[in-house]
Amino acid sequence: MITTERSFFSGHRARWATGLALIAVLVAGLWWSSRPDTDAGSLPAASAQSERERAGGATGVQFGPGGGVSNVVAPTVLPDGRPSDFSPEDWAALKSAMAKTANPESELKRVVAYLRFQKSFGQWQSLRESSDHALRQQLAASLVEQLPERLRQGEVTMGEALMLASALWTDLEPNEDKRKVRLEEVQAVLASAAPQPDAAQQAREAAQQAEYKRREAAIVLEYQSRPESQRDQVWLEGQLDTARRAVYGAN
Repeated sequence: MITTERSFFSGHRARWATGLALIAVLVAGLWWSSRPDTDAGSLPAASAQSERERAGGATGVQFGPGGGVSNVVAPTVLPDGRPSDFSPEDWAALKSAMAKTANPESELKRVVAYLRFQKSFGQWQSLRESSDHALRQQLAASLVEQLPERLRQGEVTMGEALMLASALWTDLEPNEDKRKVRLEEVQAVLASAAPQPDAAQQAREAAQQAEYKRREAAIVLEYQSRPESQRDQVWLEGQLDTARRAVYGAN
């Protein structure tokens, strides 16, 4: 999983909170079950090909003659409607969880795409010490292509997306000057993809901020008006916390 600051799990992300525990289980179990038990860099030479085949099979990457990497192949849809990269049990569980959301069909599609993104990210990380640069670059290119949509869906923040893009382009472009240009291009694309709050939400946030500032000023004024010997820092922090909760709620 991508691990950075997580205080942004509100607002836009709240709509996909239902079924989050199941998604975490699927990411940890379904996708990581295909990860090699040993880092590629530590495998003996005799097992390098088998490691490559496992990684290729897990990510949809196919190998051409001589071991070269060909295009990433999308999973097929089986006769029962299940994607070929999901087991019947996992697919049934995921559909059941998404059925509880407001838009089951669209949410199922989005979560499947996000799980595949996480799977590719995990595979890319697992190849950090591998000599198979072609496969790692193939995964990096696929992840870069998906970043704007993941940002648009609110599944990563702008900061996360930019950090990941920088790491991925380190694999894709060794020339520092060219890489800087690419990252500037990526930043522009991500800026246009980032979800924008609507006018009503902006107005609510502005009103909340103004109300909190008003309460904060009153609390601080009362604190400062007391004799120095009666100024209780614990009281001040408690009052400010109460004001925050009253204005913004428990979060």
